[in-house]
Amino acid sequence: MHHPDRPLTGPAGVLERLGLGAIALADCLWLYLRILGGRARLDLPAFAAALRQSGLSVLPALTLVSVVLGLILGRQGEQLLAGFALPDALLISLTYAIALELLPVLIGILVAGRAGVALAVRQAGLAVSGELDGLLVNGIDPIRYTLAPTLLAMLLMSAAFAVWSLLVTGLTTWAWLWASAALGPARLVETLAHAIGPADLVGALVKPPLFALLVAPLACVNGIAAGRDPRGIARAATATMLGAIGLILVADLLYLLLIG
Repeated sequence: MHHPDRPLTGPAGVLERLGLGAIALADCLWLYLRILGGRARLDLPAFAAALRQSGLSVLPALTLVSVVLGLILGRQGEQLLAGFALPDALLISLTYAIALELLPVLIGILVAGRAGVALAVRQAGLAVSGELDGLLVNGIDPIRYTLAPTLLAMLLMSAAFAVWSLLVTGLTTWAWLWASAALGPARLVETLAHAIGPADLVGALVKPPLFALLVAPLACVNGIAAGRDPRGIARAATATMLGAIGLILVADLLYLLLIG
């Protein structure tokens, strides 16, 4: 049974949330197609604000994480080069695990923790204050109003973060190995090129936007589920963060099983 102040709860709440999330995602994708065809317009101020929220605020933390991972990879690579008979194979495995698997997941979690949670809080604030009903009365789709600009910003910034983090991690790793083990860039590139194909790189670049496609509707639905209960704002933020981590890990596993 639904709580009067908290919609999308009860035994059927999970199915209702899944359905609403799928509808919201399809609605946004259809809106983007209409924008490309010149038949609709994007809320540019909201999009610019979402870009700042999911971009500039995440970039310093992501850069720090990429540098740290690059240093870890460089240190482990140095030990492998010095202590094993087949260092290249081990170095490739370590690089694949960190750069092509761990980094996309971390990007997804960082974007979810900033932009996803902020979207859930904003949507919940609209629901708690009654502004959600006001948008509907005025003929404004509340999901498009909040989700469409944020989802597009998350997609663009996730793709950009994937490229940036791979570059920062790769350059940091090479700098460490060059300083400690005299590993030239030609040998590193040659070693990696033999084991990491284009499909692996595509996967590392595609996963973060894919995670954003899952996290943004989740955040929107969690915000709507807050209803008129002020405590629902905190619940929406917590549920979005925890749900995003679970979704990202499951999606990464399914990608490996079905495509990787």
